[in-house]
Amino acid sequence: MNSVPPKQDFFADFSTLTALKNKAQKDPDSALKDVAKQFESIFINMLLKNMRSTNDAIGGGLFSSAQTKQYQEMMDSQMSQGLAQSGGIGLSDALIRQYQTQQSGRMSSPETKEAGDTDFLNQVAKQDLANIQALVKRASADFMQSVQQERAQAASGLSNVEKTTAPSALSVVFASPDEFVDRLWPHAQQAGEKLGVNPKAVLAQAALETGWGKYPIAKEDGSASFNLFGIKADNRWDGERAVVNTLEFRDGVAKREKAAFRAYDSFAQSFDDYAQFLSSSERYKDALQSGNDASMFAASLQRGGYATDPNYANKIDNILSSKWFQRL
Repeated sequence: MNSVPPKQDFFADFSTLTALKNKAQKDPDSALKDVAKQFESIFINMLLKNMRSTNDAIGGGLFSSAQTKQYQEMMDSQMSQGLAQSGGIGLSDALIRQYQTQQSGRMSSPETKEAGDTDFLNQVAKQDLANIQALVKRASADFMQSVQQERAQAASGLSNVEKTTAPSALSVVFASPDEFVDRLWPHAQQAGEKLGVNPKAVLAQAALETGWGKYPIAKEDGSASFNLFGIKADNRWDGERAVVNTLEFRDGVAKREKAAFRAYDSFAQSFDDYAQFLSSSERYKDALQSGNDASMFAASLQRGGYATDPNYANKIDNILSSKWFQRL
């Protein structure tokens, strides 16, 4: 059986780049997707390369050699191309959204639109490649840290039962927005009833905080925190914590900081604590008076200082108007 998907570009065929540049001038919208996929392929390749080097640092296999390394690099390049073309890991969609957002305020005339489209390749190369490299470096560092933690656990004689008690963060990742909505909607309804607000607003906030369940907060040992609402662990919290890097807005500027978040044993506990958290704080009193108005609930949360993102309420509104919420 042929394992290579049909119509898959060969990774070393550089003529595709020339064709892509021509396409960007003739059909910018279609080329936008292709360019984003190319950058996603670069990211995946860099990620694989860094993970290979991490494995080499741990200790190569019996058949490790310069020749096998060369073939591994070729295989990884082709694999990266295939993964990006067959759906990828979501990076291409993020790049497209970023570009469209940046261009939306500048495309006031056909002339500026054409200029923006033809400059897209250069713009992406300058603005995003450094970010991709930094992201790969962080991902590789996280992988190396997890390997070291596993070795430390094995050395300390941790039993298999103890190691598998807590589910990993990856095990609770949702495959799609449909799955996210279907599984968590009953919990959102219960929380909405406790708070006296529209349960759609509750679920939409959880979708925003976790990227539709694709980016859950994980504890330092890699286990799941089940924190759906980004509630931080301050001095009022006596339970477990998950310390992670987070993006905060200070005076309108995004800054990366370390923060401790509350950790739970289940999604049900997360919804219960969320309801308790809001109802016990004077800051969110107006939000709890919004009734069935989901947009008012989101706006009141932002005014109460729930998040530092200045577009927090607007993002919740966008999720509320998505097709996945229209069917609720």
